[in-house]
Amino acid sequence: MNELQRIADRLRLFADLWLHRHGPWWLLLAGALAALLAVSVIVLPRLSAELATQLVALAELQERLASHQAPATATTTGATASAANYRAFREALADDDQVLPTVRKILDAATRHRLRATRAEYLRAADPQAQVERLQMTVPVKGRYADIRSWVEEVLRTLAPVALNELAFKREDVGLDQVEAKVRLTIWHLPPAAGEHRPRPDMDVDP
Repeated sequence: MNELQRIADRLRLFADLWLHRHGPWWLLLAGALAALLAVSVIVLPRLSAELATQLVALAELQERLASHQAPATATTTGATASAANYRAFREALADDDQVLPTVRKILDAATRHRLRATRAEYLRAADPQAQVERLQMTVPVKGRYADIRSWVEEVLRTLAPVALNELAFKREDVGLDQVEAKVRLTIWHLPPAAGEHRPRPDMDVDP
């Protein structure tokens, strides 16, 4: 008990000497520093949390703005792609005077692939808005399946204005390697010049 009393007296003496040497302002300064430390411990985490919330809200706002701008960009990109596709389509069109030579090439290719073709049927159509015309030809052929397939592949590979619309097979006898096929092709071409005479394909070309 006496030991504790001596320790308390020494601490009290040390405090009296410190106040006598430094004055009460140091005590006030120490209290102010302690108060600032307490404020920083309490307030700073709250400010950090608010700042994080604001950053999240800012990121969401930027994402919304980007999403609103995206459709316009996509529309512009889509329009550019459509224009490019239309130009490529126009460049692939055959001139009107090349339609009959194209028909002959199709039928000559069928002969090279050992196919027997009966008389083809032709149907013309025009699209004034797009300023293009098309000649649809339906060719019944008979031969081996592999030869028919090779013929169609050659036509599509070598004749850019030609598109395949229908390819239907029929086999009457399972034991035979011969099949009948109905092939419908379309030749896309430019309209003829005004007043230009156009021959009928079925009169000029016969398989």
